[in-house]
Amino acid sequence: MSKDDIKQGILGDCWFLSSCAAVSREERFMKRICPKNYPLFGKDYCGILHFSFWRFGEWVDVYVDDRLPTREGQLIFAHCDTREEFWVAFLEKAYAKLHGSYEAIEGGQTMDALVDLTGGLAERCEIKGVDPALYKRILSANKAGSFIACSRKGDWKNSSQADANGLIAGHAYTVTDAQKVRHRLGTEKLLRIRNPWGNETEWKGSWSDNDENWNLMDEEMKKKMSFTSKADGEFWMSFRDFCKQFQEITICTLGPDFDGDGKGDQPGHVELIRGEWVPGSTAGGSRNDLESFAKNPQYLLTLTAPDDYDPIVDDPDSEGKCSVVIALMQEHRRSQRHLGVKTLQIGYILYKVNDPHSRLGTNHFRYNYDAGRSGVYINYREVSNRFELIPGHYVLIPSAFNVNDSGSFLIRVFAQKKFHLKELL
Repeated sequence: MSKDDIKQGILGDCWFLSSCAAVSREERFMKRICPKNYPLFGKDYCGILHFSFWRFGEWVDVYVDDRLPTREGQLIFAHCDTREEFWVAFLEKAYAKLHGSYEAIEGGQTMDALVDLTGGLAERCEIKGVDPALYKRILSANKAGSFIACSRKGDWKNSSQADANGLIAGHAYTVTDAQKVRHRLGTEKLLRIRNPWGNETEWKGSWSDNDENWNLMDEEMKKKMSFTSKADGEFWMSFRDFCKQFQEITICTLGPDFDGDGKGDQPGHVELIRGEWVPGSTAGGSRNDLESFAKNPQYLLTLTAPDDYDPIVDDPDSEGKCSVVIALMQEHRRSQRHLGVKTLQIGYILYKVNDPHSRLGTNHFRYNYDAGRSGVYINYREVSNRFELIPGHYVLIPSAFNVNDSGSFLIRVFAQKKFHLKELL
């Protein structure tokens, strides 16, 4: 199983396939996603294929038969580069079954697919200019084996053709490598990108397959970079051009990325807790109405000890603090899109408290600043943020933006030291 096997069909699920390409580099994950407990050939083959996806806090098994949609004898949806392989087509079929139909997986966020394939934490970053810190983070993430995808803004429904530069608006790609290389005229920060179409639709600008810049590089460096000039959807481009052409990048790590360097850190402690926004009861909406906001579910987070501190390598500002990552996920609504069910605008707010035994009321919200928040309310399946907090008691309040928006949610909290999380009733 390789990223080079993946070719997108007529279905607009580049967000899923680009994530599959990212994860396919790690065999251990593919074994989890595609368990080989059913014979795939021979006399014991029974036409059943088994897949597994992470869904709302747990791994879920999906079984499919071996029939695939075709037109004039050709597969019409995702397929492998060679006619003898079918794992891409069946993986896509299983993911479609998980959501109810092929139609349900048209258009989406790479962040969601990466989480579904790994159970990890995905963070989305908006690209705003050429930021050296972002390239450093991509380099580190790539070296650590994190999964990276990127996308261009635009309507995915109109992404059937490339722009003059070879890139497609409203389309998701995979970042498959990052290299800072030397050549005869200096150095260049490069990224290798893959289009899930897997064909000749590639970047045509500087450092593209047939660009004259490659003449500046010796053959040994090209070999080290595994450079090839093929119409396979994969290409190199400079980080400078990448920041001009792409608007968003997503990095998925298995554990929380406490320090934002692109590498997953081992959390000392993880807690998951489920809740629900019930209209007329716990669906209190945003702070626009403080009295209603107080009705939202509230959770007591108690941080008991600061992280270990090394004055040689750690930021002095982090001494005596706890690194915490908090993620809020709403239950999947993709399978109900055909019924007009939309993804809620969600977010959370964190307050420092002295009394760890009672729920917060309107007066607290009116006269106290928050200790942190997820950001603006947004209609993403999951929102997350990282914090450096002093040990103590905090109240976490997840909410939808609108009063009486109904839905279930999952909170994931990661920290380097042990903590306690419970609902305040």
